[in-house]
Amino acid sequence: MIKPSYRDLLFVLVLTVASVTWLSIPVLDKYPFNIVPYFLLLLFLSGYSFLAVLKPLLYRMGVVMRVIYSMVLSLLLTVGVSLLSVFNPTSIAMFVVIPVLTFILIIAAFIRRRFAFRSAFLDRIKEDVGFDEKQILVEREDLGQKLLDKLEVEVSGSKINEKIESDGKIEPVKDEKKKIKDNKGFYAWDLVLIGFFTILSVLFILLPVLSGTVPRTVLGLFLVLFLPGYALIAALFPKQGDLDGVERLALSFGLSIAVTPLIGLALNYTSYGIRLDPILLSLSSLTILLVAVAYLRRRLTASESRFLVDFGGFFKSVGGSFSGESRTGKVLSVILILSILVAVSATVYVVVEPKVGESFTEFYILGPNGMASDYPTNLTSGENGSLLIGIVNHENKKASYHLVVTSGGVVQMDEVVTLNNGQTLMIPFNFTAGQPGSREMDFMLYKLPDDSNVYRSLHLWLNVSASSTGPVGNGTV
Repeated sequence: MIKPSYRDLLFVLVLTVASVTWLSIPVLDKYPFNIVPYFLLLLFLSGYSFLAVLKPLLYRMGVVMRVIYSMVLSLLLTVGVSLLSVFNPTSIAMFVVIPVLTFILIIAAFIRRRFAFRSAFLDRIKEDVGFDEKQILVEREDLGQKLLDKLEVEVSGSKINEKIESDGKIEPVKDEKKKIKDNKGFYAWDLVLIGFFTILSVLFILLPVLSGTVPRTVLGLFLVLFLPGYALIAALFPKQGDLDGVERLALSFGLSIAVTPLIGLALNYTSYGIRLDPILLSLSSLTILLVAVAYLRRRLTASESRFLVDFGGFFKSVGGSFSGESRTGKVLSVILILSILVAVSATVYVVVEPKVGESFTEFYILGPNGMASDYPTNLTSGENGSLLIGIVNHENKKASYHLVVTSGGVVQMDEVVTLNNGQTLMIPFNFTAGQPGSREMDFMLYKLPDDSNVYRSLHLWLNVSASSTGPVGNGTV
């Protein structure tokens, strides 16, 4: 009997060991060298092992589908491990849980593939010939005859159009006219709707009149969570039999969630940065481009195998797709649907109920030019010095502060300021160097109503040398 191939599982095992070893070496565990092992561990290897357990006969899936499923499952496993762990998810998930989980899944995949391949091999022989294993070994002559009969039936029942000329020769019938006729009434309404909703989302986000309405939020979520993924799936799989309804729906959400952060990551390394307008333009342009590619690929596909959405019977076909799947296929489809529902629910919750960030206040001093340099630390007696005192409110509410500046126990500045959330205040502070010597200047910020405990504090050392007196500032230090 033909033996299954375990090369892919061995390769995944080697990559897992290599990635863990790579990250264990301090010299190599630095950006950007650690990007590759992090990517492999968190976004591919564990998912591929899990997929090999769920579907042990991976040769029945295309390469693109294997990669997509592996990345989606890896992302789910990584998020699950991070959420379930009370420890630091960076160290635990990357170095302990994820590699160990990957090793366990690889072993399970080895066992599953061995038994699944043997069962599939025998089932295929019984299906093709109609004999069980013992009869195949005994009655070889009948086996060969049945195989020939089956081959003859398949050839005679094929869809190749042929015609017999008067001289007895067989020639293929040309299908140019048929192709023209098939494409003449071709309307991809699902692609039209994807393009329409993409443009509509851009209008509702950019136009001031429409940006404050509820449809803006709904269309924005639709653009981020569904449209680009559906366009990408439509461009990759133009045929009807490539994917069923559940897989197309689930992967549309999954790929959209994957594509949007990648666009933001790419824009982060450009002059545009991660801002609304560049992300909106990039995401909508990519979606429209994929829609055009999907339309061209469908147009070049034969009409009998071309994927078209039957909007009337869409939900019926989605429900019926479960009945035709195997047990592992149903499990995989349910996992994908649940992951998409969790991702969509989490995204909606974040948009509707944004989490309040950490409350804090920035407190700093700058030189006279507004930079964190050229501080007046070396002055002569009587020389003027100037600083800028910065206060930024990040308390998520309006706050009042009491600012006190002292030097040698003498108060040089005493002010009370009130700032709204997110407001920045720059306070100029001028002083005059006094007697020669070294002394410390203290900047203390109290958050009212607590005027007894210092909330933030800064210190600046001054070296004053002997010289003639000069003009007077806020105070003499």
